[in-house]
Amino acid sequence: MGPSKALFLAGGVILGATVFAHAADLPQAPAIEPAPPAPLEYSGWYLRGDVGVGFNTGGSSVSISPNPLIGLPADAFNSFYNPTISAAGIFDFGVGYQFNNWLRFDVTGEYHGGSQFQVLQQVAIPSATAQFADWYRGNRSSYLLMANGYADIGTWYGVTPFIGAGVGWAQNHLDGVTDTGFAYVGPGATGSPTGGYLNNGTTDNLAWALMAGLDFNVTQNLKLELGYRYLNYGELKTGTSNCFNGTGAGGGFSVANCGGSGYYLKTNNQAESDLRLGLIWLFNEPTYAPSPIVTRY
Repeated sequence: MGPSKALFLAGGVILGATVFAHAADLPQAPAIEPAPPAPLEYSGWYLRGDVGVGFNTGGSSVSISPNPLIGLPADAFNSFYNPTISAAGIFDFGVGYQFNNWLRFDVTGEYHGGSQFQVLQQVAIPSATAQFADWYRGNRSSYLLMANGYADIGTWYGVTPFIGAGVGWAQNHLDGVTDTGFAYVGPGATGSPTGGYLNNGTTDNLAWALMAGLDFNVTQNLKLELGYRYLNYGELKTGTSNCFNGTGAGGGFSVANCGGSGYYLKTNNQAESDLRLGLIWLFNEPTYAPSPIVTRY
């Protein structure tokens, strides 16, 4: 090999090594990592329906009007004992709108029924050795129209906890109230039956509620909801009384025989603890938010 060829070959080797060294110093291309799962975005109309049971919460206070003690001796007293309202069945249906994956509103129409009302009343006049007892029983039902708002608190493994509040109108009914009673007057007296019935009564009240629960994703469009609700639905009230007259005249009962005039019963505001199981159907399938491109150098 001649000197010129050896020199050319050596130069080529040196040049190749230099180019390779510079190439090693160039920045590497960024590595693309998989983006985290994109969140579901809910937006649109939905239908809902629920069934449940409502348990009366707190004490019930019952009053009678007009006051039966007017005109009686000063030691006379009137008391109510063991007022109770049994559990009610709940059915509701509503329509709502889910604005995003955490905020939704709906309006529901509800029926609460199958609940029993009862209370024992005593009017006593110790100075006259007189005592009157009346046992009242009737049926309570309610119709409600509620506007509700909910905040969903994230979703984990298809389960979404939520909290909410509602306000609306309640129409409460006390129907079929009967009065079974006894009167004892004078020392050693035996009891004589009294009683009668009260006309059906209706009241319109402000209703409000606080809610919490869990939503379970069954499909993209269908949710199963398990919820608790504290509901204040207002007062209950009977119609006017009709008392046993002992003669059979006028069907055997009259308002005038109720101490000269009729009376009615009324409770304080009532509240329930409701347990509800419902289904929510979304008209539009939820969409996925755009996924960010994540790169690593």
